[in-house]
Amino acid sequence: MLGGYAITRWLSIGILFWASTSLVASAAERISPPSGLYEAQSCSSGDQRVVPTYFQEAEPKPQPPAAKPSAQPKAQPAPALPPPQANPFLNNQQPRFMPNNQRYLARMSRAPDMFGDSRVPLTARIQNANRNEFDVNLPFGGGSHRFKNEHGQALPTDRVFGLYHHFENAINVTPLEPGTSSASRDLDRFTLGFEKTFLDGNASVELRLPMSSTVGVSTPDIVYRSETVGDLVVTLKGLLYADDEQAWSMGLAVVTPTGRDVTVVSPTSGASGASLKLENDAAHFVPFIAFQATPTDDFFIHSYLQLDTPTNPYSAQSVVTTGPTSPSSVRNFRVTDQTLLYADIALGHWWFRDAEAQFLSGLASLLELHYTTALTSPDQVSLKDNFVSFGSQSSGNDVVNLTIGLHAEFARSTSLRVGYVTPLRNDNHRYFDNEITVALVYRR
Repeated sequence: MLGGYAITRWLSIGILFWASTSLVASAAERISPPSGLYEAQSCSSGDQRVVPTYFQEAEPKPQPPAAKPSAQPKAQPAPALPPPQANPFLNNQQPRFMPNNQRYLARMSRAPDMFGDSRVPLTARIQNANRNEFDVNLPFGGGSHRFKNEHGQALPTDRVFGLYHHFENAINVTPLEPGTSSASRDLDRFTLGFEKTFLDGNASVELRLPMSSTVGVSTPDIVYRSETVGDLVVTLKGLLYADDEQAWSMGLAVVTPTGRDVTVVSPTSGASGASLKLENDAAHFVPFIAFQATPTDDFFIHSYLQLDTPTNPYSAQSVVTTGPTSPSSVRNFRVTDQTLLYADIALGHWWFRDAEAQFLSGLASLLELHYTTALTSPDQVSLKDNFVSFGSQSSGNDVVNLTIGLHAEFARSTSLRVGYVTPLRNDNHRYFDNEITVALVYRR
């Protein structure tokens, strides 16, 4: 009789045999070919053999005759695409030569110009033969013998412009003693000019010619008048640096003495009197630094720092007559104008822009602050029985003006601009009571 160990061994062998046969049968089912995959073929001995169909040689299928090669049509060139239209409000301009290999941005070059506050007269304090003193604004041709950058920006630009300024109470005779008469007149000034770039747009030259209305002032103590054509201004400007958001430039404006001279007559009783003739023979140099920024697509900033200095004194002549038989006292002398410092800043905002508009393509507003101060003292000349002092008599000559302006752009190239200027200080620190300016500008 078998023991327990033998029984267990034979049961194990049987289980292993059954499991192995089951696995072999399962594998055979998985690799068996489907029906129709095998065919019976006769051997040369007459026996049948089974041959898988995938081992049989397939009969060759008839092939269609090869087609004769035909000439291939020549490839037609793709039609040329029209050049993309530049959007003046996006940064899609092609690179141009600039310092530091930077670019002009369309949004910066299209920023509206600063308005400015324009007129700075030559002031004088005159004492006549009757010992009466007057403060007067001497009206050189064109309304002023000085120049301040206005309706401009740091970037050199190709443009043609016409400017109009109306100054209220700009020609004044202010007596310092009671009992003498005063006078005040408005002044209208027109300016024609153009700016042309060169050196790949990195520099420009600008010409301006101011013309004013003829204004006469006549009181019992002071008589004078302003002439029409003013001093021609030539400005050279060069770009120092520009990147995506800012631009710096510097330049020099030269005020050439092309305007008329000015003569002030102070009549007294009888045949006595005095006259003062001031020849317009002094040029002015106005070096400046300009800054411009566009921190966003809608906001822009302009800033100028300018120094107005005379290159030489004016030639002057004083004639004093004390009676019909007394000889006239004539004296020739020279007068040096004051050196002035101008500081300007303007903040602007685009309210509307449409690059594809055929009529109104943009609308912006500006708020500006302008400061003028004298760096030198007035030049005083003592004459027989009277004296004359040229320059502002107020300490510091600190003039502060506020400008607000509206800029409308048409068809991306023509601008119509309207601004208003008001002084922020009292009568001793202002050159006019208010100013209205209108500009028409065409830019390439």
